[in-house]
This record gives sequence, C-alpha cells and structure tokens, in this order.
Amino acid sequence: MLPLSNEELFEVLVALAADASDEVRFTAASTLDTLDAHSFATLAADTEASAQVLGFLCLWANTPEEILETVIFNRSTPNAALARLAHQSRDPKVIEAISLKQQAMIQTPEIIDAILSNPQRTPEAERRATEVRQEFFEKRFGAQMVADEQRARQEVEAAERAAQEQAKNVISVDSLEDLVRLGLIEEIADSLDDTLLHEYEAEVGTLDTTRPDVDSQLNFQNIIGQVLAEEEPEEAMIAERKAVFQQIALMSIKERVLLAIKGTREARMILVRDPNRLVAGAVLRNPRVTDSEIEYISSLKTAPEDVLRQIGQNRAWSRSYLVVHNLVRNPRTPIAISLGFLNRVQTRDLRNLGTNKNVPDVIRTTANRLYLKRSLS
Repeated sequence: MLPLSNEELFEVLVALAADASDEVRFTAASTLDTLDAHSFATLAADTEASAQVLGFLCLWANTPEEILETVIFNRSTPNAALARLAHQSRDPKVIEAISLKQQAMIQTPEIIDAILSNPQRTPEAERRATEVRQEFFEKRFGAQMVADEQRARQEVEAAERAAQEQAKNVISVDSLEDLVRLGLIEEIADSLDDTLLHEYEAEVGTLDTTRPDVDSQLNFQNIIGQVLAEEEPEEAMIAERKAVFQQIALMSIKERVLLAIKGTREARMILVRDPNRLVAGAVLRNPRVTDSEIEYISSLKTAPEDVLRQIGQNRAWSRSYLVVHNLVRNPRTPIAISLGFLNRVQTRDLRNLGTNKNVPDVIRTTANRLYLKRSLS
C-alpha cells in the first residue's frame, strides 16, 4: 500500500521477516516468496545496502546463482552470513567463491571451519582455506607463543636484576644499633632507653607491630621525595640518604614511633608527615626537638591536624610569635586553635591574613574584621 520502490519494499519485508510476531514473520516471508529475486541485482551489488538485507540475500533460498555470487563479493556482506552460507551450501561453486574472500576468512575464522567441514567443498576451496589457516593462525600463533615466552623470560630476568640491584641499596635494620649506624638515631647513651616509648604506649594504647602494606610504602616514597627536595642534599648524597630513608617505609607503626621519639632531625622531618597521627605525634615527644623545628613544622601544609593542634596547645611553643603566625596561616591548623591566636597576630599580618585565600573563610573573615577594628581605633 505504501509508495515504495522495489528495493525499499524488499528492505521493509526483510526487516518484518525478523519481527517478534509469528504472524508478521509468516506474512512477510510469504510476500517475499512472491517477489522476483532477479530484480534485486542492483541491491546485491550496493555496498551501501544494509547488512541485514545483504545477509538475507546471502541465505535466501530464492536468490539466483549470479546474484548470490554478487552478494558474496560485496565487501559490506556480513562475515557471519558468509560463514553460515559456507556451512549449509551444497553448491561447490558457492563454497569456492567464499574461499576467495581471504580477508573475510582472516577476520572470521569460522568461515575457514565451515569450508573445511563442508563435504561439497572443492579441492581449490580446501587449499585456500587451509593456506589461510596455516599462514595467519597456526604459524602466527606459534610465532606469537614463542615471542610471548621470550618476552616473559626477559621480564623475569629483568625483575630478578632489578631485585638484585634493589637489594644492594637496601640496608638491613635489625636493631637500634643499626639505626644509630645509619644516622637515624644519635649515638647517645640514653638513646637506647625505652622509657619514653613505654610512656607513650601507656597513653595511646598498644602500638601495631605489623609491616605496612604496599600503598603505605608508596605514600612514604612521596614523603621521602618531599624531604629530600626541601633539604636539597648534594647530588652524591641523594641516593645514599634515599636508601636509608626507605627503611622507614618498611617499619611497623611501633618501630616508627620509636624512631620518632629517638630519631635524628632527618628522621623527625619524615615522620612528622606520617599519615598515622600516633607516629606524627610521637615526633613532638622527642626530647631533641628544637624550637626552630617546631617553627618549621607549624608552617608545614603536609603536617597532620593533630600535630598542629598539639603545637598550638603547648604553652612553651606557642609563646613564639613565628609559631603563632605560622599556625594561623596554615590551612591544616584546626580552626579553634587559629581563632584563639588571632588576637596575638600583628596588625600588618592581620591585613595579609584577611586576603589570604588559602585559609578557611572564618579565619579570613575574622582577621579582616579585627584588622578594621584596630585600624579605626
């Protein structure tokens, strides 16, 4: 009833022949059987034709031999339809025509299997299918297996060499004496006294003795890089100190706490950035922490909140104006600590703080209000 061309009508019927309704499918198939298949020669050669139509022509029982050959050589004909045709056709010429489509066989190996399993195949079709299988699958698969094995062997050897190289740089740490030897703990008589550690453990609870996981170790690598960048050691010392610092990444929480309490300034600068607040807080228990270190730690944007809180709550350390100024400018400082120090901030620093976008809004707003109040008084 619709004003459709012959080709358009055919496309519509092919689509309806795959409808979900049994009645629609049966009616569409019955109508298709009344059409003159020879009138679709142009459609069979059209590379813009839909894959569904070309696939249907490929497998339609009414498709004439000359049109079927045209469909087979149409580059847009789906390979899945060619594989089905190669499997079910009883015409040796059709099977041989499919065997000429080498690219299709390479893309869809099921076509090769269909040709070789069809008893109507010609010797020529069998030869072509076999050659494609051997050349593009068996030989290449074998070569790929050899290449994969060689690559795997090379990767294992490379990993072994890397492990051996790393082992040269890894320094064994089995005791406090080893830490003294590495320069992570100062060689002082009372450095081997564990009283401070026991007191800290009694306060915070039993410390974990398990080794850190891989993610934690990677985090430490970043911290080590930050410390080395800040310290700017000589180029010759970087590898040596990095190898020493990497031992910290392998320590348990309890071992890191012990090192934080007893360690040198280098060790303290690493451990004060420790993501674990117990380790970072233990740095402040080290009796050798200097005022200049506290001033530096109070300015660290990577220092944990708990460390900054402890510094702010310590009367001796908070007597330093530099410490107070660093704390209120540090975005990691707890707001309550910063607010408590704003009255002690000098007027010119209040002005700068009132425009500092790195601090919390409440600190910036309060600082600006306080600056205006002082300016007007």
